[in-house]
Amino acid sequence: MIDFNKKVNYQRYASKQRQASDEYSVLRFFESDRGRILNSAAIRRLQQKTQVFPLERNSVVRTRLTHSMEVQQVGRYIVKEIINRLSLSGKLKTFGLDKSVMSIESLVEMACLMHDIGNPPFGHFGEAAINQWFNARLGIDKDSSYPILNINETDAPSLKSLKLKIRQDLANFEGNAQAIRLVHTILRLNLTYSQIASILKYSKPAYWSDDIPDEFSYLMKKPGYYLSEESFVNELSQQLDIQPFHRYPLTYIMEAADDISYCIADLEDAVEKKILTVQQLYHYLKEAWGPVKKGDLFDEVVNKPYDNLKKNEFEAIGIDQFFMYLRVNTIAKLVPHAAERFIENIETIYHGSFNHALLEDLEAEYKLLNIFKTVGFEHIFNHEMVENIELQGYRIITGLLDIYSPLLNMSTEDFINLAKTSNHKNYPIETRLYHKLSAKHCVAYQQAIALLDKEHCSFKCWEFYYRCRLIQDYISGMTDHFAYDEYRKLMVTF
Repeated sequence: MIDFNKKVNYQRYASKQRQASDEYSVLRFFESDRGRILNSAAIRRLQQKTQVFPLERNSVVRTRLTHSMEVQQVGRYIVKEIINRLSLSGKLKTFGLDKSVMSIESLVEMACLMHDIGNPPFGHFGEAAINQWFNARLGIDKDSSYPILNINETDAPSLKSLKLKIRQDLANFEGNAQAIRLVHTILRLNLTYSQIASILKYSKPAYWSDDIPDEFSYLMKKPGYYLSEESFVNELSQQLDIQPFHRYPLTYIMEAADDISYCIADLEDAVEKKILTVQQLYHYLKEAWGPVKKGDLFDEVVNKPYDNLKKNEFEAIGIDQFFMYLRVNTIAKLVPHAAERFIENIETIYHGSFNHALLEDLEAEYKLLNIFKTVGFEHIFNHEMVENIELQGYRIITGLLDIYSPLLNMSTEDFINLAKTSNHKNYPIETRLYHKLSAKHCVAYQQAIALLDKEHCSFKCWEFYYRCRLIQDYISGMTDHFAYDEYRKLMVTF
């Protein structure tokens, strides 16, 4: 049975149980979520993290924040389209949506706004740098550079398993998993279960090393959460009746909104950066589409704006108009298609077993989305300008990890003492490095350590795990420019 009222859970993990007497009372809980999210430092930092072009000074080129606002609008539109279609067919009440419309709209909007908050500086290259650095030192198929995580013959089976999990987990940093850690553990926003579930994009734990079941091949494509948040994710899943490796239904909408938004935005930013001209872009799009027939989707969405551009005597205005109508036409076609797909597959989506992206099918709409992505991959992301900056970003992140690595070389007792007193006379360099770490990240470490059993054989492993998380939290939380400036300051030669 499908009843979305059961998926709209306004309880919070760190608050006592609350009751709501009517729809507006429920909405107030999600309005509180909105305030917590919009006023969080993580959202503000998005304005200094760029979407495709790191360290960009041109304010017209999208930041993560402006991109997320665009995703938010598309997500809102998809929800309205779904609700309208179900209302017209008389199925709104059938699916338990008649009293949850405003709440679901708010949940999706905030999920869209938050979807990138876990991304490190320099985006996917930042992720790659973190993972390569930790994998080189914690590699699964060899001894770790840190003896505490090496497998010993005398280790109990549970300790061996934990060491392998920790090594795998730390070498699989992922922006989506970091977003869960950020809102739950670091910022402690105490959002509702439903709001956090809406950004839990993948259902695979970062430590997963077994084969992925075919029926969850898409849902487990990437890590969705870390070992440090596993108990919370289990609690969240229980509260929302999400089965293992399944997904929260509203996450499909957030993901579709992101897909629709970024594919056009990346093309527009590339033209703004003069990586492509509009004429080149049109040529690549047409080439990727294949033969165009009058009245087909490409003709309606791409040809018409391009024909209008050629008629405009003012090129700059014409380019702006071209992208405006390209975006308007694309959204006008893809949003109804996303809504239709949601309704067609509502049962598997409700239960979270739908093992595809919402827009992924054999229709022309998905083909259009794919040609936008294809042109981006083939002619933008591999452009020399983009690759040079990404390589700089890779070096910056790797360099920062090298700089802070002495903190990982300290013994358990010495580092705990340093964290407790903020000073250690035998470690002057490490003391100064510790002073540079963000207070909220240090608090997250200390709170995690306080919950451990110091007499247990696994204590030192867990302490080291949270120490590594502390370093990852700090560096991944930097903006592009802060990471660049920090690297320059600490690598300067006199």
